[in-house]
Amino acid sequence: MSIHPEPEIPVAGYPAVAPSPRAATDGQPKHPLRRLIIIASAVLAFAAFVAFYVWFISEPCLPKFSVSSASLHGLSTTASFNVTFSVRNPSQRFGIRYTEAEASVTYGGWYSVVAKSALPPLYLGSDSSTVIRARLVAAIADDWAVKGTVEFGFWIRAVAYFRSSSLRPRRHRMMVYCCDVPFRFTNSTAAVLSGPQRPCKVGTTVM
Repeated sequence: MSIHPEPEIPVAGYPAVAPSPRAATDGQPKHPLRRLIIIASAVLAFAAFVAFYVWFISEPCLPKFSVSSASLHGLSTTASFNVTFSVRNPSQRFGIRYTEAEASVTYGGWYSVVAKSALPPLYLGSDSSTVIRARLVAAIADDWAVKGTVEFGFWIRAVAYFRSSSLRPRRHRMMVYCCDVPFRFTNSTAAVLSGPQRPCKVGTTVM
């Protein structure tokens, strides 16, 4: 008996369709101009923040102090110091108001105070200069006039308010020290500042 192959039965269905290739623009930014604008805006915002910090938040410049002239008179039992301090505020933004100010004279060490004197309140505007005059009376040492040239130190202590039109005043404790200021005795009862004006060191701490 011969065996005949069974006829093939067609299978119903849909013809296979190959997937279409992805568009060439898939994965590419559809709006490059918008992205560029966003990046530029972020950069400008960061630059504005940095400028704001530098202009408004940064600490003000410290004032510059120096002893511009000084004299010493009367060496019998007491001596009178007449000292002129030159003060300059280099800040373009901050004015400075000084209160509770006191000047003192030291001899033989930073803290060996021989005389003190209160100073009046003072306001120094931005980018301006002024002078502070102080008179201090001290008990003398017998060897001052004998030495010919004697060095003194001058302190100024004050409460300083750094003022700006855009910010509330900042309160600081300010200390000024003018070290090793030489006085040359012209005779046994008088002495004057020897040499050019002497710069001072300035420091502040926030109160």
